[in-house]
Amino acid sequence: MSGYILCQLKRAEIPYYIENISTNIYSIEELCYYFYHNIYLLDESILNEHLCDWIRKEFGLEKLYRRLYKVLEEDMGTGEFILAVFKEINYLTHQEFKELNEQISLLEQQPKVLREKKKGDYLVENKMYVNAVKIYENALLKEDKEGLGEQFRGGIYHNMGCAYLHLFQFEEAAECFLKAYQFLHTKQVLSHYLMACCMGNQEEFPGVCNRMGVSPQMQEEIKEKLKNAGEAVEKPENQEPGKCLEGFIRDYHRSTGF
Repeated sequence: MSGYILCQLKRAEIPYYIENISTNIYSIEELCYYFYHNIYLLDESILNEHLCDWIRKEFGLEKLYRRLYKVLEEDMGTGEFILAVFKEINYLTHQEFKELNEQISLLEQQPKVLREKKKGDYLVENKMYVNAVKIYENALLKEDKEGLGEQFRGGIYHNMGCAYLHLFQFEEAAECFLKAYQFLHTKQVLSHYLMACCMGNQEEFPGVCNRMGVSPQMQEEIKEKLKNAGEAVEKPENQEPGKCLEGFIRDYHRSTGF
């Protein structure tokens, strides 16, 4: 998809509010754009009767309204719902439509808790940290039932710690990283835990390192990373602010399958 999309219908007088990303939608084209670029955020909080009513009232699309209501009533799934909207205005090319359909099919085969975690990851990457924490907390409750293993649970705690770090809630971040380390036992997650502890209280940092059996060399590595991060904030022309924080999730994804 590239270039401009010409609106085929009038703009809505009353927008449809999407809470996850705090955004108002004013046209069917904007709705399609949101669907296409936010697959992991699509759930019952968005795809519901309220959206159906909004489409009928604001755009007069009675036939689409009935189709979407049927999809909801018969629980046909996310794919059937959003593809019906795309078809209404021929928003995608044939190839894009085919690729998206395949992506949705794969998505619907994944355990619900895995989709929840990826939703949280997406929100963190798009700086929606408070909403991400809520999603991760829900995912942890569901994970008990799904039983995807310690690595998966550790991954949720790790990325929730990243969200807390961006909110400057260092104590909560450290607690999440510690729980992640108890499941994952990797040097990478230990490093993130120590960084959060040092950010929160530098005076207690040596004691934390002693309790965790951290070598003097690793302690110096942590201090150097935080020093570089501080310089990045003070001199943004040299390095993007907060770069070390934003790399936490990317580093984790490179080392796991989640």
